[in-house]
Amino acid sequence: MFLQYLKFATLKVKPHDNSFKFIGNASSLPPRLPDLSWIMRRAHDNEPSVNYTLVCLSYRGYWTSHDRPSEPGINLDSQAALQWIAQLHESRPGNADQEKPTVLLWGQSIGCGFATNLAAKGKFPLNVKLNGIILETPFTNVRAMLQALYPQKWLPYQYLWPFLRNHLDSWTNLGMIAKRFPDTPPGIYIVEAGKDELVPANHGEELFQRCQQVGLPVERQKVRGALHNEAMVRVSGKQALAQSISTAATRAREQDLLGKGEDVNDAGKGLT
Repeated sequence: MFLQYLKFATLKVKPHDNSFKFIGNASSLPPRLPDLSWIMRRAHDNEPSVNYTLVCLSYRGYWTSHDRPSEPGINLDSQAALQWIAQLHESRPGNADQEKPTVLLWGQSIGCGFATNLAAKGKFPLNVKLNGIILETPFTNVRAMLQALYPQKWLPYQYLWPFLRNHLDSWTNLGMIAKRFPDTPPGIYIVEAGKDELVPANHGEELFQRCQQVGLPVERQKVRGALHNEAMVRVSGKQALAQSISTAATRAREQDLLGKGEDVNDAGKGLT
């Protein structure tokens, strides 16, 4: 998984939905598995017509992954994981009536930057399509976080952003995503921690407004009382994330039906 969740999800109706998750900074996969399993089971309960696969990528330097973590390196890893998903579905072709699998990228904290990096700049194989992006406890970019963490003007950190090796600019990426997918823009699902002690509350609001500005369908939820790393731990947070996955799956199915010229009720329900 990535530095913070970039859960990579792919969805296929009824066939299959793949979720690709990018985890947070200094995070490892095994402790997250019980919560991830709960969320995916609830998502299936919400939308039984969809089969889900959750793909989690371990960051370089964490768990069994080698090398040192960096934005360019993890971008390459995420591209390789996406290609693996495409190959997985090539080996499971199903039948001609099945829609091609769709991908839901799911990032948490730093992982949101890698999720939007992949959506904005990654190469998507022809046999998969991007349907949505979950941004769990996101920040706008690393520069803004430097200013938030070190607001004192006499400290040098916030002035060193031109020398950063990692930028993770989700705000800019959202504009690129809108331009890249003008006909079928992916839905954006923002899930914030109500008492986030790391990311200022205005970051989620700015990303929400950015989506509206560039024309991306967006839904925003806040987990009351949750700290930065508790959004997925609290039951209300799990439910919010599961609902976002279910909504993305429903939206994928509705888009497929619309593409076939069939009638669809409540297309894009829950997104503005």
